[in-house]
Amino acid sequence: MKRFFHLLVGAALVAGYFAASPEHLWEPAPVFDVPAAGSSPEHDQWQYRFTSDADTPLVHAPAMVELPDGRLRAFWFAGSREGAPDVNIHSAVFDPVAATWSDETVVVTREQISQGWGRHVRKLGNAVPVLDDDGRMRLFVVAVSFGGWAASRLVVLESTDLGASWTFDKPLVTTPLLNISTLVKTPPLRYSDGSIGLPVYHEMIGKFGEILRLDEDSHILGKYRIGHGRKAIQPLVLVDSPNHAVAFLRNENEPNNGYLFQSESRDGGWQWDELNYSPLENPSAALGGVVMGKGHWMVVANCNREERDDLCVRETRDGGTNWHTSWTLHDREEWRNVRLDEPAFASLIQKEMSIGESPEDPQRLLERVTNNKCDKRHGCRFQYDYPYMIRSSNGDLHILYTWNKSAIRHAWLKAEDVTPESAQPAEEGNDNDH
Repeated sequence: MKRFFHLLVGAALVAGYFAASPEHLWEPAPVFDVPAAGSSPEHDQWQYRFTSDADTPLVHAPAMVELPDGRLRAFWFAGSREGAPDVNIHSAVFDPVAATWSDETVVVTREQISQGWGRHVRKLGNAVPVLDDDGRMRLFVVAVSFGGWAASRLVVLESTDLGASWTFDKPLVTTPLLNISTLVKTPPLRYSDGSIGLPVYHEMIGKFGEILRLDEDSHILGKYRIGHGRKAIQPLVLVDSPNHAVAFLRNENEPNNGYLFQSESRDGGWQWDELNYSPLENPSAALGGVVMGKGHWMVVANCNREERDDLCVRETRDGGTNWHTSWTLHDREEWRNVRLDEPAFASLIQKEMSIGESPEDPQRLLERVTNNKCDKRHGCRFQYDYPYMIRSSNGDLHILYTWNKSAIRHAWLKAEDVTPESAQPAEEGNDNDH
């Protein structure tokens, strides 16, 4: 009788799942809208700038979108600490002509979402923007009412002034049971019919990635699971033909073997291969990337199996058979197993801050970094993570990433064969620097 009851409850849940699912959930999506092909820049000189102003003790998880005039608008969450009630969504705009970032501003607050939604919001997390063809911008934000990130939900906000101000639109109903445990991190993709694909991931019970296909009003038209593992999150989906895409996912196995997961789709993202280990080393950390052409991909991530103390761009031109490191933005392996005291750490951080454009307030930022990355027991550690990468319409490469938990940093590589005067390598090769 007990077993029959469990079977009955299970059947009811399955029936409810199908009843609550969108009409086209189980039908293939249209083909992908493929980004225009581009060639690798012919020079290696990245320009470095600070996107955030050290207004808050902690910043994390940047994302960005190109505006119609070629500027970039960035978003990230910021506050006293991750998950704190004072965390809001901040933003700034980059002007490539003037080569400057605007002052950061608060564009979305926890209270704003709570008021628009009509329910308590305890904390905010990652935010990913989408610019629609009609000039309207959408922002998909992770919001939590109770518990941790596993109890998160996605809400949608809309902007008619290119991200300067926002109004609450709706929560996304992504699961029929409780509608929790859906998060977002990586850039959206586009389909030929004008809908978008939003890569998402789940962290309750099993950890896995999906693509939500959304229409212009953020209604869910389809949902496609990437592989069938239960230890893979934060999928980065790279589209290089109308039917082909490859996904790389953060590996959450414990113990972690130090490699990203990989899956491929050959039918527009409807079906995906089983998850396999890619050849890309990674210490279970987030990644970004862009497509340059058919089989020509770039992935930016931590490129070792242990720590988030490096950041590199790896490139393949043969669909992932062979990879090479095209650029190393940071490499602090030499101090990985060294107990670095605060004065020595501060000296190295000051050298990093002197590369490229200086931060708005170097002393305040230095204090933020030492507070976030130093403790008396373990010493100080470097951290470069959560990269977000796009290729702008003129072919430039842009990377935003969390710099030592204290700033959002911008790496910019121009497409034309011009080496700007301010371009320098990320780490100077003297003393103990790489």
